[in-house]
Formats: sequence, structure tokens, C-alpha cells
Amino acid sequence: MARRNPKHLKDLYLIEDIKLNDDEESLIELHERYKNMFYRQTHRFENFFNINKINKQDMLNQSFFMVYDAAKSFNKDKNIKYITWLGNKTKFYFLNNSLDKNKAYKMLDFKEDSSELDELANQNGKHLKKESSINYPETIALLEKHPDKRIVRIFKKRYSPEKRKAPTWKNISKEFQLSSQTIINLHTKGLNFLKKKIKLAK
Repeated sequence: MARRNPKHLKDLYLIEDIKLNDDEESLIELHERYKNMFYRQTHRFENFFNINKINKQDMLNQSFFMVYDAAKSFNKDKNIKYITWLGNKTKFYFLNNSLDKNKAYKMLDFKEDSSELDELANQNGKHLKKESSINYPETIALLEKHPDKRIVRIFKKRYSPEKRKAPTWKNISKEFQLSSQTIINLHTKGLNFLKKKIKLAK
């Protein structure tokens, strides 16, 4: 039986073929469909890259990897579109590539403008300037005031200066016995809380 042309297949079929068979033709087609979205997402992070001394071209070169990684980890049962999942995977990949040890506050420097892609962090906020940044102890002190005590625990776990490499959301979710989605949502609440506190203090 002749193989169906990947160009005529739906995203979910391509994704399943990548998940199950690591099919190269399906990956190439999926990349063709979403590479421009990835490039737009990358360009949105230009300020963040500059602040954290990350080469933007290196990130642009990760398009195939990110499309593949998002396909392998995509779960259709979570009621989220692939384009949204890819947008989120891309954003957190960039954040985790920060070369700065104080990632807990450097994350506040990126420009959020991805509401059409990022349902998990649909905040439409403005990025904070570098002079608004706060250090790790100050970050934790502010988050201690948040009524949901899980948030400060998540930030401590994720951004402790004692850790050379930040634990993954999946590892954190296991420790908290919550879904990765819930951990990410709590993390986003923490970021919003910090931004409001910093804005009031200016």
C-alpha cells in the first residue's frame, strides 16, 4: 500500500507518527507547518536573549528540535492545541537556557506577548526593565507574602542558587504530587505577583 502524502495529513496523525516511529517525513512536514511560529516566538525573546547573553541564532537553529520535542511530549487528551504546546515548550526552553545564575529574577525580563499561542501564561504584560530586577533572596521574601505557599516552594525548588541545573517541571510535579500543568500555572501566578510588587515599589 502506498504511503499517504504527509502534506495531506492532519497534525495529530503526523504527531502520532513521530511519537511512535520517529518518522522523518512527518517531522519535516510538521516543521514546515510551524517553523514560522517558532521563529516569531524566538524574535519576541530578543530582549531576554540580549540581557542573558544568549545567541539568538543558536535558538533559531533549534526549530527542528523544538517541533520534535513538542510532538514527542504532546498529549491530545489535555485539551490543548499543538501550536499552544509548542509555544509553551519553546518559551520555557529559552528561559532554561539563561546563562545568568539568578534566573529567578532574570525571567522577569522577557517580553510577554504571545496570547495567541500561550494559554498557560496569557498575561499580555509588559517586560520589566533590567533596573527593576531583584535578587534571589528578595524574590523569595516577596513570594513568602503570597497566600498560596506552594508558589514560594516551587520557586525555591526551581531557582535555588545551590543547584547547578534547575529541576524539570516534571520532577517538581512529582515532588508536589501535582500535574506539571498545575506547577506551571502556579509558577505563572508567582511571576505576576512579583511584577505587581515590583511595580508598586517603583
